[in-house]
Amino acid sequence: MTSSSRYLVILMLGAAAACGGAAAGRVAPAPAEPEASIAGFLAAAKAGDLGRLGELWGDERGSSSATRHIPAEERQQRLTIIARLLGHDEYRITGWQPSPTRRGRLVYQVELSRAGWRAVVPFTLAPSRAGGWLVAEVGLDAAVPVSRPSQP
Repeated sequence: MTSSSRYLVILMLGAAAACGGAAAGRVAPAPAEPEASIAGFLAAAKAGDLGRLGELWGDERGSSSATRHIPAEERQQRLTIIARLLGHDEYRITGWQPSPTRRGRLVYQVELSRAGWRAVVPFTLAPSRAGGWLVAEVGLDAAVPVSRPSQP
């Protein structure tokens, strides 16, 4: 094999490896139904699966895993906080309405329960340009347990 042939083979192998790496970095498609996005998001939060949580968190531009509009370290910190605050034993969707502030988005009310504690948390979902629905915003302030003063 001549040196130019070896160079061509090495170049082709490098290109194939680069294409394989890009395919491995692809994000799973967003669920077609908003309720399925909420279910997947809450399952990922409960399991502490930050990778899947990041795939389901995003906006019209796509998931936070794909668009990278948030620095990786900050994204990881946000996802960790979201996962901890949304830990739950059970959940149920109690209603939804169109977003009053962002056209095309939907706001779902989700009741979370954990060890006798209940909270209704708003989830805003955005339709992704790539198809499906992503969780764009979560009203985490509603998910923070409030301590009550002890009774005398």
